[in-house]
Amino acid sequence: MQKDTGWVEQLSGELFWDTDQAKIDPTTHARWLLEKVLEKGRWNDWLLVRTHIGRERIVSLIDSLRLDPKTRNFLEIAL
Repeated sequence: MQKDTGWVEQLSGELFWDTDQAKIDPTTHARWLLEKVLEKGRWNDWLLVRTHIGRERIVSLIDSLRLDPKTRNFLEIAL
């Protein structure tokens, strides 16, 4: 079974100025990807992440995310 990773390339390119966007594995790098999108992403980036990572996985990652209080509050309300 092939992973659905093509959606990562639809995220805003400026989020990944320091890495090759095509090499990001959303399963392995879910926490890192979520942090980037929440802190620097656009609304469409958030919608893609929420759709493809999924609410359940995001909820399981909340405690491990390094987010400022305002961003954490948004995340808890947005889910």
